[in-house]
Amino acid sequence: MNTGQSFGRRAARESRRTEASERDDPTTPTDEIELETGISPADAPRPTNEAPVRPDLGPPAPGPQSANQPGSGLGLVISVAISAVVFVLAIYATGSPTPNPLPLAQTTNALFWIVAALATGGAGIGAVYADRTASRHLYTTAIDVTGVSTAWIVPVVSTAAAIVLVATFHNSTMIVAGPLIAFLGNAGSLLSRDLLDDADDPAQKTAATVHALVIHSVAFFALSATYLNKLPTPLTSLVAGVVTFLLAIEALDRAPIPQGRKTSLSILAGGAVAAAAVPLAWWLTHGWTGGAVLFVVFYCALGILQTGVERGEPRLRDAIEYGALPLAAFLVLAITA
Repeated sequence: MNTGQSFGRRAARESRRTEASERDDPTTPTDEIELETGISPADAPRPTNEAPVRPDLGPPAPGPQSANQPGSGLGLVISVAISAVVFVLAIYATGSPTPNPLPLAQTTNALFWIVAALATGGAGIGAVYADRTASRHLYTTAIDVTGVSTAWIVPVVSTAAAIVLVATFHNSTMIVAGPLIAFLGNAGSLLSRDLLDDADDPAQKTAATVHALVIHSVAFFALSATYLNKLPTPLTSLVAGVVTFLLAIEALDRAPIPQGRKTSLSILAGGAVAAAAVPLAWWLTHGWTGGAVLFVVFYCALGILQTGVERGEPRLRDAIEYGALPLAAFLVLAITA
């Protein structure tokens, strides 16, 4: 009898030790199982030799919904605020022009450009803050190897382009068009970045198309705003090159190549557009036509670079898109100039 009782007590102690060891074992994936499947730890299987497949990010959202909705909402708020400032600047710029030969300086003064600089800087700071807020961890596609976010590029360029166009035309049309350009550039950039970061594989192509459309639209308005003012040729060439360089950096941000190569390719694209701006300064044509010519050069240069990065060698379709179509566009622009 004593032997049986002693054996029972030893078995009970061993059972309690085993349960305590399983509770204290950090490798037991009960928490992951509960979070990922909703199964209670008591009912879930307990594999002992399997490592967690992915870090614990909580239960997945249903469908393709993003986990970054607060950041997206913040981006919309910032976009509305920037467009409101551009709206005020557009009203301020309306009026009778002075004899100043530079269109963007005919109805503006130092106060206008101080507020414009603050709005442009605020667009960049707000975009970076919204982009970082939208991410629960640092995406390698959103932040490059140097730790510098590129989320500010399109909002800054689009805001600056909208302000320059408002100052250039200083009419009632720009009271509507200027804020609209600023809003679409800011909101479109941030929302398209969210799409690229959060979309599943079937939606990646659509997200990339939206992102490219935003970049090319901003490029057209920014390059047109640069050409419309007929600045001195070196300054026009420099501004066009810098705009192209920045937008190319954003367009190549998610390319699977080293950051140094992205920078080099972006410099090549900027140099191509800057070189095209020099002979264009002597072409007597309409302002929007000159901007369209610079945009075609931008489209061709950036497209060739992206094709080389993504596929390594051009296809027949790429040769038509970046060879024949730009040539046709140049011919149409030359005839209608």
